[in-house]
Amino acid sequence: MTQHIAQTRDIILAYLEQEFPVFIIKEEFEDDSYCFRVSGEGQSYYLRVMYNAIESHDFATLTSQLERLAVADTMRGLGNFPVVVTECGCIFGSP
Repeated sequence: MTQHIAQTRDIILAYLEQEFPVFIIKEEFEDDSYCFRVSGEGQSYYLRVMYNAIESHDFATLTSQLERLAVADTMRGLGNFPVVVTECGCIFGSP
């Protein structure tokens, strides 16, 4: 894992840990995205952040981008239906 990918992964993970503090967060590996399964309190969520959706953002703005897109709120609203962050925004889709 390159340093940039690891740092970006850590920022996304920290965002999820802040938004879902008592949940278990497990990373799942895909070639083209960061993927996380978030579960706890009888709920399960899935987030996939496409590499190309955030490649132009620096580390300092990544958390604010996730907040601006309302990623956590979208995940809560869709339940166990996968949420995908693309270059077009936060959408629902398949993992």
